[in-house]
Order: sequence, then structure tokens, then C-alpha cells
Amino acid sequence: MEGVGVAYFLGIDGGGTKTLCLVADESGHVLGLGQGGPANTNFTSEETARRSIFEAVSSAWMASGPPPAPPKLAILTGPIPTTFVAEAVRQEAGGEQVTHAGEGEGAWAAALAWRKYDCGVAVGAGTGAVAWGFNRRGQQATASAWGALLGDEGGGYWIAIEALRAIVRAEDGREPPTRLREALCKTLGIKNSLWELIPLLHHKGAMSRREIAALCPVVAQVAREGDAKALEILTRAGEELGLAATAVIRRLGLVGEKFGVVPFGSVFKAGEMILGPFRETIWRVAPQAEFIFPRYEPVVGALLLALQRGGVVVDEHLLA
Repeated sequence: MEGVGVAYFLGIDGGGTKTLCLVADESGHVLGLGQGGPANTNFTSEETARRSIFEAVSSAWMASGPPPAPPKLAILTGPIPTTFVAEAVRQEAGGEQVTHAGEGEGAWAAALAWRKYDCGVAVGAGTGAVAWGFNRRGQQATASAWGALLGDEGGGYWIAIEALRAIVRAEDGREPPTRLREALCKTLGIKNSLWELIPLLHHKGAMSRREIAALCPVVAQVAREGDAKALEILTRAGEELGLAATAVIRRLGLVGEKFGVVPFGSVFKAGEMILGPFRETIWRVAPQAEFIFPRYEPVVGALLLALQRGGVVVDEHLLA
């Protein structure tokens, strides 16, 4: 039978917005892609997370054939429950080996940074924020990722909340006017008064963390148009992400070393408004840091980790 004796692998990545699953064989051929909803149980129910994970794994496995043999290994990245992933992989694909890797590890793999650097840091800024790194002694460290109430500075939710705070402060007269008011009101459908923000943010059925974070591109666009407050918020975001990185750099003893830094996540799509202060903050502490960007999406990073840890040599031939 075709495919018998071939090893199969799953890469799964998920968080507060969506869950993705890729299926590939030992030659690196991608056979199927599946998608589910949010799966971060810090911000969604366990029932929703479980359903999202099962949707992603099941649809990916079915789209791939399904293969004639269960997966040799599944790697998941992101803040999603390992127990639900293991259950989904076992029930939907017959697989038993499931390992969790952090978001940073997945991004490091997706950037192919391991081909050039034997130590480094990955900094993620999507809805939330996280910094992760490792040194040549195999030690790892993380910073940020404390969630919206305690941290996640520089993430999309934080940027959006800072922008909303800026427009209400300007409304009170505590700060100068900002074009953020018009742009955010238009996006949110506010037509009369900023008091309309109260039910949007505080009442039953209020905007979710993910929906609030989706305002981040509006802030970036207003900053591109020259608004001082919007640019200030993005500058602070870049600095905060840089501070998370330097905390990891110091704890790992990388200050005087040459190493790679991988920025990943949708917030970095704002470009130099974020990247400029991010780099400068890191270079003030670690001037030999070099920046490398992901070549692939995070779910591909998870798949590459599964292949590597499953004994497959990931080289240019496989990546082609």
C-alpha cells in the first residue's frame, strides 16, 4: 500500500486567535492543513479550546488522505493545552507522541535561525507578548507573557488599550487631541459620544481581548499618517518588547555574545515604527545582537521541530 513504512509528522500552533495544524511526511512534503478557532484557555473556555484543537487536527488529518499510518510525532507551539492536543492526535490520527514547545522555539525554527546561531532570543508580539531565549549551555529563559492584566506590554491588546486610553484622556482635556479618536470611533461604529465605549468594553457581550487587539493596525495607520500620540504608543511598544528581550539576554549571560534575535508576530508588521525602538533597546545592552526574521509561519516552525526531533535531517533539499 502506498505510504506504508513512511513516517508522518504533525505541527500544531495555536493561541488566542486561531489554531493551525500541518501534516507532512518524512520527506517534508506537506499533505494537509487544518484550522480551528482560539485555544488559549487563559482567554477562552476549555470547551472552546478543545473544539478548536480537534477541528484543526481532524481537518488536517483528513485533508492529508488520511495517511495509512499514525503520526510518529506531533509538536505543538503556543499557549494551548497539551492534554487537549494529545487527546485530539490520539483520537483523530492514532498518534501517541505529543510534545510541547514554546512559541519562541517555533519562531526560532521558522526563521531557520538554528542554521547560523547556537544561541539567541525570539520575541513574539501578537495579541500578547513573550520573549524566550537559550544559551550555549542549554539554559532557557522567558519574560513577559504574564497576560493582559499583569503585562504583555508591546502586544496588540496593550497597544489598542493604550490608544483607547489616549482618546479618553484627550476627551477629558488631560492630553492633547489625537487623530486616533476619529479613526477608532469610525472602526468601532461610535457616532455620537465616547461614552459609547463603556458598553463596548465593560457590559455583557463586551469586546473580547482578540477583538480589542484587532484595533492595533488602526493605531499603526494613524501613526504612519503622522499622529504624534499614535507614534509614541508604537515607540513605547517597541521599547517594551526590547526590554523583555534584554531581560532574557541578561539572565542567559548573552550580553557580550554574538547571537540571533527573531522578532515574530503581527505587531511587527508595523515596520520600523516598532522595529526601530525594539532594535535600539536591545543594542544598548547587547551590541552584537543580529536580527533575523521568520521565513515561515509559526505552524511550519512547529512542523520543522517535529521533523527534527523525529530524526529527520532538515536541510535545503527538504526545505526546497
